[in-house]
Amino acid sequence: MATSLILTSFFSYALLSILFTSTFVKGDLVTNVCIKTSVPSLCEKLLRSDPRSKTADLKTLGTITLNMTTDLIKSTSTMVNSLIDKTKNATFKELYTSCSSFYTYVEYSREIAIGYYGVKNYGQVIFYMTESISDVRSCDYGFVYKSVYEEDEKLRQASLSLQQYFTAIIVIAIRL
Repeated sequence: MATSLILTSFFSYALLSILFTSTFVKGDLVTNVCIKTSVPSLCEKLLRSDPRSKTADLKTLGTITLNMTTDLIKSTSTMVNSLIDKTKNATFKELYTSCSSFYTYVEYSREIAIGYYGVKNYGQVIFYMTESISDVRSCDYGFVYKSVYEEDEKLRQASLSLQQYFTAIIVIAIRL
């Protein structure tokens, strides 16, 4: 628990330091937001998949991005539960069960963040999105911690995509 808190605090500090010290680049809003993420090209691909993002203002882009996470969180949770059912390996079963719990927290944090976004409490949005990133990463780190480097590729990709969405939401919330 303490390690998780330390990691979350460190990650939050590092992320906020990067975001506050950077400036917007020339280009459209999606590019300006995504340049602050760890994988800008993936972030842009994800956000541009909704055609409304081309003409959205910052607040609307945040709403679009929050809404885009819904299906991915649900499909990732479903995938994790399917992996639990399919695996015969006890270590993998334990890891996927842990991931399932983390994704439950991610969904919960997302719902809370939406509420705070609606009432313009962006500090809380940042907090809950940071928590979501931490939970997604905790699932990923479980495989390394157990010295199992065979995390399901689709799960790894979903994790990376969610982290890009959550980081984009943090960037947007900081700018609002």
